[in-house]
Amino acid sequence: MGLYTSRHPAARIKIPVRLFNAFVHLYTRLRVEGIENVPESGPFLLVANHSSHADTACLYAALPAGMRQHVVAAAASDYFFDGGRMQTISRVLFNTIPVARKPKPGVDPLRHVVRALREDYGVVLYPEGTRSTNGEIGPFRSGVGKLLAEFPGLPVVPVLLEGTDKVMPKNRAFPRPHQVVVHFGQPLTHLHAIPGEKQSWRAVASELREAVVALRELADAPRR
Repeated sequence: MGLYTSRHPAARIKIPVRLFNAFVHLYTRLRVEGIENVPESGPFLLVANHSSHADTACLYAALPAGMRQHVVAAAASDYFFDGGRMQTISRVLFNTIPVARKPKPGVDPLRHVVRALREDYGVVLYPEGTRSTNGEIGPFRSGVGKLLAEFPGLPVVPVLLEGTDKVMPKNRAFPRPHQVVVHFGQPLTHLHAIPGEKQSWRAVASELREAVVALRELADAPRR
């Protein structure tokens, strides 16, 4: 069992997790496209748009069952890591790791992501840093570029989540049934970021955003 894989009894027996993922599939009529683009082993990044607390549930449900324990999800430490029920549930279901949205001086907010990658996990990352409220894909923060400066050649899979904003829009407490489609794009390995050069980090972040936007344009294009 890896460093960041949940050791909670509910995660170990796996039945609650399997039931939850089955529920997500049924409730959202989940459709998955491009799953063959996800590497079978880590390390890698799954970089997705973010519009709902349902995003991670649907993305995890889209992954093959045998892969889920080797994938962790970066989550806001101020919201999900309060030491209470939310932390337990998110750790059991999604192997969440904390990312500080407002880090203390001298503390790397992505230190757990870095360690997870070094431990050969796949990592789910939402570079917008917050949920969209208007359906648009916001700017990607430069932190993802900083990661790629530290891990050159790391496979990055762009992911488009469609419909999660209808399942559970921001400020909604309970989900409602609506179809969700998860699109996994082809992995990108050519991205070039330079340690210490923030401009290169921003350029890589922008390129990744364009890759996710391209998935939306492809999904919206008329099918022949």
